[in-house]
Amino acid sequence: MTSTNAAAAVVVARLLLPDDANPVGNVHGGTTLKLMEEAGMIAATRHMSSSEANRESRGNCLAALVRFDTMAFHKPIFVGEVASCTCEIIFTSNQSILVEVVVTAEDISKGKTRVTNTGWLWYVPLAPSSFGPTGEKKDWKIVQVLPMAMPDEEAAIQKSMTKYGIAKAKYEMRKKSSQNSGEDFDAAGGANDAKEINNDLDTFKSQYTAPSEGRSPTESEQVLCQMVLPGDCSKDHVAFGGFVMKLMDNAAGCSAWRHCRANVVTVAISDMDFVSWVRLGDLCTIRSKVVYASSKSLEIEVVASVASAASNRDEDTVVAKGLFTFVSIGSDGKVLSVPKLRLESDEDMRNAYLGKRRYEAAKRARLEGSN
Repeated sequence: MTSTNAAAAVVVARLLLPDDANPVGNVHGGTTLKLMEEAGMIAATRHMSSSEANRESRGNCLAALVRFDTMAFHKPIFVGEVASCTCEIIFTSNQSILVEVVVTAEDISKGKTRVTNTGWLWYVPLAPSSFGPTGEKKDWKIVQVLPMAMPDEEAAIQKSMTKYGIAKAKYEMRKKSSQNSGEDFDAAGGANDAKEINNDLDTFKSQYTAPSEGRSPTESEQVLCQMVLPGDCSKDHVAFGGFVMKLMDNAAGCSAWRHCRANVVTVAISDMDFVSWVRLGDLCTIRSKVVYASSKSLEIEVVASVASAASNRDEDTVVAKGLFTFVSIGSDGKVLSVPKLRLESDEDMRNAYLGKRRYEAAKRARLEGSN
């Protein structure tokens, strides 16, 4: 049995209000991320609705976000516009579903629409392997994904296969790199050559000169805490991935503002991975800091962790981590230069070196894509 893309197609829309925006009227990136994840979760869960695993679990199969890939902010969304998320399942493996989400913003008074965001979201299907005496779900497990069906029309097939090929290559790369332990956030998302990195890092350190003006990563550090409430969760008391992403974007925005002391906006997210559950009643803590600064952009490392009353652990459990790119915008809407980053420790040096690798890799990819 297979499921068609049309069967899982989802459109989620909402009117953006003043409490969704920053002081200059741009809608928060976190608000958009939350909307995108909600749409992606619906599409992935709907894809599994006719699966054998869903029938065996009494209709309790759900899709959990595990990775936010290739996220781009193309244009801002403003208060008063309607944001719509359109989803398409473009790849399935045995245990994962890749959903492409495209966000458009509509000025409903003028009838004009533009694409503002695109992203690829990876989900895994989960189902309870047992039920308690009162029917409560216990011992969740990853189940077999219902394969996607290819479309019939020739043009649609060609379009789908192009996306499918790119997605499969990414999947194989991530699968290979996951076999290596101790990965850093890296430029290509693959396994690091430790010897090469250490040699290049030594060269980076020897060539580094502290700027006469600038701010250190420590000056941009932020810690945000929030209790997970019923409105943040699905019916199974598991927090939506979008809830965590919105908190992470909020923290990253605070770090960017502390570094720039000016209006800042999210322009990209890379390598955001979810590694554990966030549940109702957990205390979610977000830590963020600037790790790299080019002339006009900042890369911010964000880590989310939770403390749970149901756990015997004294330390928080890391549940998600990601890299956010921000730029500073002037009153004329143009991108401003950002303050230099003053590196004060070996950790700062390593983070900045890896950030520089990622920045240069992304720049090369953009140039190759334009040719």
